[in-house]
Parts: sequence; C-alpha cells; structure tokens
Amino acid sequence: MEYTEALEYIQNIQERLGSDYSLTEVTELSERLGRPERKLKMIHIAGTNGKGSVGNFISNMLAQAGYIVGRYISPTLFDYRERVQKVVKISERAESVWMTEEEAAKALALLKEKCEEMKQDGFLQPTAFEIETVMSFWLFCQWNVDVAVVETGLGGRVDATNIIEYPLLCVFSSISRDHMQFLGDTIEEIAAEKYGIIQEGTTVVSLYQKECHLLLEECCKKKHASLVYISENCSECDKIQGTSTGSSFLCRQERKIQGIFSYQGEEYELSQGGRYQLENAALAIEVIAQLQRMGEFFVSIRQRKDALYFSRWRGRFDMVSKQPFVLTDGAHNEDAMKKLCASLQASFPEEKFQFIIGVFRDKEYEKMIEELLPFAKKFVTVTPPGKRGLLAGKLGECIQNVKERQSSKKDMICEVACCGSVKEALDYVCLEPSPEKTVVCGSLSILGEVYSYYERKVE
Repeated sequence: MEYTEALEYIQNIQERLGSDYSLTEVTELSERLGRPERKLKMIHIAGTNGKGSVGNFISNMLAQAGYIVGRYISPTLFDYRERVQKVVKISERAESVWMTEEEAAKALALLKEKCEEMKQDGFLQPTAFEIETVMSFWLFCQWNVDVAVVETGLGGRVDATNIIEYPLLCVFSSISRDHMQFLGDTIEEIAAEKYGIIQEGTTVVSLYQKECHLLLEECCKKKHASLVYISENCSECDKIQGTSTGSSFLCRQERKIQGIFSYQGEEYELSQGGRYQLENAALAIEVIAQLQRMGEFFVSIRQRKDALYFSRWRGRFDMVSKQPFVLTDGAHNEDAMKKLCASLQASFPEEKFQFIIGVFRDKEYEKMIEELLPFAKKFVTVTPPGKRGLLAGKLGECIQNVKERQSSKKDMICEVACCGSVKEALDYVCLEPSPEKTVVCGSLSILGEVYSYYERKVE
C-alpha cells in the first residue's frame, strides 16, 4: 500500500470500531507476526496524567547515554507517524525520529493481510489501537532498539499494550478520575484497571497516592512484584510498611517557566515548564536508577541532567510564543486542570489569563471550568475535531452558568466568546494592541493547530 492508502485503511477502522475490551484479537494478531514484543526489553507506563512526560524523560535519558529507544505514544498532536518513534542521540542531544511514511505503509500492509486471515479464521477485526500496538512492536524489532518505552492507551488491564508479558519495569504516573464510563467511578476503581499491567515478579515504580497506595501494595504482593515509591512528602514515604521507597524529591526553586529540584542528593533543572513536571522527572530518574540496579542500562548523572534539561514535550506547559505570550497545556480533566492552575500560580503569581479552550463532551468539563475560572480574564471556546468534540457554543453556555453560580466570589468576572477554529481564536486574542497572556488547554486534539499557526507566521 501507499502511505495514503494505509492511512485511509486505519482511519476507516478507527471510525467503525471502538475497543472490544479483551486481549483476544491483539494477542492473536501479534502471534501471527511472531510475538515481536517477546523479543524486546520493555518499560510499560500507565496512569491518567503524565504518561507522555514520564516516557519522554525516560527515553531521552536512555538515548543521551547512547541507547536506541523505541517509543509508542497516544494520542498524537501533529501527525499519524508520531505515535511510533525512535529516540536516538543526534548532535550530542536526544532526538525523536518518527516512523517514515514508507515504514508505516509497509507495516500496515502486513498487518492488514494478517487481519484478513484472522477474520477468515473466525476472529473479530482487530481495532485500530490493537493494530497500531502490534505495529509499534514489529517496527521496534526492525529498528533493533535496545529498549522500548510503551504507554497504555485508555486503561491497563485490558489495554492492547498489556500483551507485554515480561516488562523490565511497570511505571505509574498520577492516577485520577477520567474515562469513568469505561474504567469506573472512583479513583480506586480506575487504579485497579491501571494496575492490571503489573506482571509476575516485575519491579514497579510509582508515585505515592493516598487514595490508592493500599491497592497498589496489594496488587504488587499478589504478583510478587517489588515496589518503589516516589513521593513529594517524606513523611508519607516513611509511613509505608513493607515496601521499598525511593528518595523523595524537593522543589528547590521555581522560575518563571523552568524548575529546579533535588533528587537523591543531585540537583536537576528542567527547561520544560509546569510544576507537575518535577514529579514526572523524579519518577523518570528513579526508573533509570532501578534499571541500573538491575544491570540493564547505565546512564551517568551528567547524561541524566543534560537529557532532562533539554527535554521538551510539546503541549505540556509549553510556551509557543513569547510576544504575544501563548502557552499550551494538554490538561483535559479536573486533576490536570488543578495542576495547570498550580503551575500558573507558581510561575505567574497573582496574574490572570485568557483561556482558549475546547473539550470533549464525555469529560467533566464543568469541573474543569470551576478550576480555571479564578485565573481567567477571558474564555474563548472552540470545538475540538471529531465526534466527541463539544460545540463551542455549548461550552460557552456552561462557562456562563458556572460564572453565575460563583458570581458572589471575589474576582470571578470574566468575558466569554466563541470562535469557529483555533486559528480564529488566536487571531481574536493575540492581534489586539496589548494582548493578555493566553493559555490553550482542554484537549490535546486542539493543540497541534496552535503550533501550526505560529509555524506559518515564521514562514
């Protein structure tokens, strides 16, 4: 197939099929390609928020030390090819290289053939995510990567990536309420699904969370898995009985966009913005430390520091433009909005912002607005692409309703406007004589347009 044909094939499947919430088809599909995941050293990451950032930090540190790293991510911001990447050291710095159009077309042609054979043998058509998961494992083998860093999609237990049987490490970033219609209503129920990736005898590295640490410890005990915690609070770590705990990290200084923190006696600096990135970076450092203790990979302190400083994960508290000031953040649920607001408060105390926001209608967007409202001078709503996108007008109505409920509170007055596209919204807020600081958030699906907007301006 040509690349355009391959893309049309996978997009048609994406539109027709959701998830079947079983590992039957993806396991069979992988079997017909020789179980490529069994030939790879894997780091498996699950969580609600932060998976991408943690995976980015881990991949860059390993690549900075000269290892070839395969990376599988979702969702993507810019291009279909972005979801399968090879991270390597180029010109003294770790860089991500997307799969080429030719590689994607070749892999999808092969997988289409295997899917047709499966249907003839009585199996269901594998979903798009199942196909893409096996595609990533197959390409990693073709690339002869030293290690693969793989993010779950929606959950964990029945996520397509959970055909991984022998991961080097299972890693858990922050877990919070999201996708409740699939994963459960409480953090404990959601965590139970995420913890389903823990395999027998593996090592688990996780953030410490009060709401679900007992469940995690129970899951690790059942699977004879060792557990290492990262905690922002030393006293919380000290109270944990019967588990191994990683060193806590301490935020030493918060700059306008950058952050400096101390971990295991070493000081690290991030150029990636966001207070929440400090715990994500600490989690990634502990992953590297655990790999080293296992005798798998060696990354020097200098290489770790260089990789973290130069790491950039676009769409996560990322300044796209200084004049006018435009910052993107992929916050798309209540917990992520809280973390975005904490980062804004830390980096820009007492300031208020214009928010360009678009959300999916299956999210708890009213709670997201409640978090943002105290920091807002203006909301400009847009409609995200796809069937899940909430209409800009509906979101505008929601903001007005939340405003009315909170009108008795001090400094809760702000403007609300609706625009037909992200470009129109950026024109609206940024072409004023003295534009306010602008933050684009609510859904990762709208952020790619922001980068395209400013790239066109440079051209």
